[in-house]
Amino acid sequence: MVESPLLSPRNGPIFQSESPDPSIIQAKCLKPSRDYISQTWKNGLGTTDEIAIYPPDKDFKQDDFFWRLSVNKIQGDCNFSLFPGYECTMIIMPTENEKASFSISHGETVTKVHSLFPYSWQGEKTTSCKLSNPPIQTLQFMLKRDSGKAQIRIEKIGSYETDLQGDVDSGKNMLFGAFVLVYVVDGYVNALLDENHAHGQSFDMKAGEALMIERDEDASPTSILLNATNEYFQAGQSGIEATVVIIQIEEGKTFGGVLQRQPDLSPINQEGIVPSQRRPINRRPSLLVSLNEQPPNNEEEKPEKDEKSRRLSILSLNDEAPPNRPLPTRRDSLAGISFDPSIVYEPPPFALSHQDTEVPPPVIRDKLEVDEFPFSTISTAWIKIMTQGLSEWVKLPVIVCRGKEDGPVVGLTAAVHGNELNGVPCIHKVISQIDVNQLKGTLVAVPCVNVWGYLKFQREFADGRDLNRQFPGKEDGYSSQVFCYHLMSKIISQFNYMVDLHTASFGRVNSYYVRADMNDPIGSSMASLQQPQIILHNSGQDGTLRSAAAARGIKAITVEIGNPQTFQDRYVQWSFMGIMRILDHFKMFPFKNVLDSFKDEESSEDDLGPSHTILCSRGFWIYTKNGGILEVYPGVNRLIRKGEIIARIKNMFGNIIEEYFAPCTGIVIGRSSNPVAMAGDRIVHLGVIKKTGEALAKAAKENY
Repeated sequence: MVESPLLSPRNGPIFQSESPDPSIIQAKCLKPSRDYISQTWKNGLGTTDEIAIYPPDKDFKQDDFFWRLSVNKIQGDCNFSLFPGYECTMIIMPTENEKASFSISHGETVTKVHSLFPYSWQGEKTTSCKLSNPPIQTLQFMLKRDSGKAQIRIEKIGSYETDLQGDVDSGKNMLFGAFVLVYVVDGYVNALLDENHAHGQSFDMKAGEALMIERDEDASPTSILLNATNEYFQAGQSGIEATVVIIQIEEGKTFGGVLQRQPDLSPINQEGIVPSQRRPINRRPSLLVSLNEQPPNNEEEKPEKDEKSRRLSILSLNDEAPPNRPLPTRRDSLAGISFDPSIVYEPPPFALSHQDTEVPPPVIRDKLEVDEFPFSTISTAWIKIMTQGLSEWVKLPVIVCRGKEDGPVVGLTAAVHGNELNGVPCIHKVISQIDVNQLKGTLVAVPCVNVWGYLKFQREFADGRDLNRQFPGKEDGYSSQVFCYHLMSKIISQFNYMVDLHTASFGRVNSYYVRADMNDPIGSSMASLQQPQIILHNSGQDGTLRSAAAARGIKAITVEIGNPQTFQDRYVQWSFMGIMRILDHFKMFPFKNVLDSFKDEESSEDDLGPSHTILCSRGFWIYTKNGGILEVYPGVNRLIRKGEIIARIKNMFGNIIEEYFAPCTGIVIGRSSNPVAMAGDRIVHLGVIKKTGEALAKAAKENY
């Protein structure tokens, strides 16, 4: 669901009943002002009130949980976050606006959801919603599928003293599950619990409040009597009605949709999210056991293991079967193989959180106009750039984060070269961090500029030319020039500042470095705030997007983030931190928010950025003179001295054809990683380190 991570405090301990046997049942009336956890969505498209979550100390964005109940007020079309392994159910609350409508889509399947009709889907499905005449309020329930099942009912209840002719049993519900949730949709309700189990506890509730009941699932059924009352919680008046949602939750492993339970084998998983606290926890044995703890395969005593074998462990990969059935023997190549336990896969912390960019479905526009997008929202759009051979539009994806008030417009661009991809997750990371309610100004991100090259895994545009040598483009030029012209006029023209994200191309690797005109104070500050390994002074005037933007008064830098056609987590993290520092520098978004989340994630100091930055007054490539097998020796971000050997060319018989030496002392900005070299191919991109007191050239270019 499109919601922001909710931090502590969580719902407090449940009030214990005065039952003679308090282990059987506990109940608590949950009120919005006291118990609900409220959060405004970072994308500005809604708000969430978390009513309850179990276990109560879980964060649904970062932890596994058993179930969760929340109320959401949705202000616009949005995508829902993925929750693999969970069953999601949404109930649209009634509204007085007859024109309001709500539709849910999974890909091309679109379903119009009517109020008070539960709609369920699997959390791993791509899901989005479309609204008309918002806001629309929904009740959302999520349940971990393999840990239990739930029954959801919506009931219209009356006052039994008058409407039901005193037939008290007609208002009763029998409770069988471990948890019961009662949410009041409208009206006033009195809930009376079983006298045997709950000592006749009574709860008065009104619309928007909920009752949470936790009980021993193995005990005899508990009864609850729901009765509609007036605003003074008095029954007996004719015509009184109320609407409630009743959710009964059972614990246990599910097999083929059937709930399986066994008294002596509690259905707990490694996260400890079930069973209910009403019963003692009996954990399943761990699947990861030591080799010397394995039972013998036959009655003969096994020989003693040597020291190396004792250090190994074995992973039991038996398929899990329903209780009361023997576990089947696994018939695959991994059964019974011993190995070092250190090779067992552990998901990285960021993969365990349910983070995404939380952006809504895109609209289609002829050009980007920032003022068309509402304040305090994140929006997405496809911008038409030019038509291709089928007379269809080549469209670019754009994410617009518009803050609560006007301010600077900062643009982020990535994949101007189609195989340079580290900028894409960097942009996603930035967008997921932005809370538009704390943003001043606008952040515009284009996660993929060269869509043609991106789809073909290549650097160049459709006509085989390098886009980043064609700017500012021409309206009547060849196709890459036309593309650049429309990109500049339809998107880039909206920016005040720009960060263009690149990597090396195929056959080369890069350090994490920045190109900038260091004679420009603003550009120099932006480059320094990235805290790269290397800053290379480059004044532009070279047909790049950065130079074309600078010529139009847009302060811009180019950030080179490592290697092509891959994601490098460390470099992505560094570039993300640099962009957030730039936003803080322009007083658009506080960097303190980033540092706070950084501390919460228990990240290392290394994640903040490299420990040092080297400024280079200029840079140049060293090229081969002969073709052959190329061996390059220094790695990127390595200092080399004048005269040191840096590469050799050999022929196919292994004879050395040529050796290459450093023409001056410098630092390796980038280098070739392709052993197959033609004459005139690149070897090393060498940066000349700026000397103390050296003046930077006004026109500084490179021999691309």
